[in-house]
Amino acid sequence: MFKIVRNLLLAAAFVSPIALEAQAPKKAPMHASDMVAVTVTVEAIDSATRTLTVKTPGGDFVDLEVPETVKRFSEIKVGDQIRVKYYESIAVEVKKAGEATPGKKVEGGITREPGEKPSGKAARKVTVTVTIVSIDAKAPSVTVKGEDGRTRSFRVEDPKNLEGVKPGDHVVVTYTEALAIEVAEPKS
Repeated sequence: MFKIVRNLLLAAAFVSPIALEAQAPKKAPMHASDMVAVTVTVEAIDSATRTLTVKTPGGDFVDLEVPETVKRFSEIKVGDQIRVKYYESIAVEVKKAGEATPGKKVEGGITREPGEKPSGKAARKVTVTVTIVSIDAKAPSVTVKGEDGRTRSFRVEDPKNLEGVKPGDHVVVTYTEALAIEVAEPKS
């Protein structure tokens, strides 16, 4: 479902991805978010391949493959309007050694909404905690290690963000995305 929306939004040229700089976070959590909404019109339906051809507000035509998880696909008709809202956010926080456990946690689900036409919501939240292995104040950069044992280095844009941060501290990154889709009759 997320693949469909990403293709749709990219084609509609409405997506403006969150531009978080690769930097060591400040002691207070950093947060950035973005929400995109677009309405497209169903122009053609290929039931055999479960493909919708939609027209974006910019006049482009986009083919969307609809997964089997969309149970009410047969209720979508040519001319229907599909309203899509996509939200994503990211939060980054540094915690002292012992205040967090390295690892990854994924939560989420899909909710189908009742109504005359198909609609539903999907959400996912991924939280990853990594350990700071080393800090290079001259570069400036920070190297972190994930629970898989792999290390990665990131440039720090503002060296002040490294103040008070030590090897052994943890970086907790929480990424959230949510999607709402509603199919409606064409406007008269």
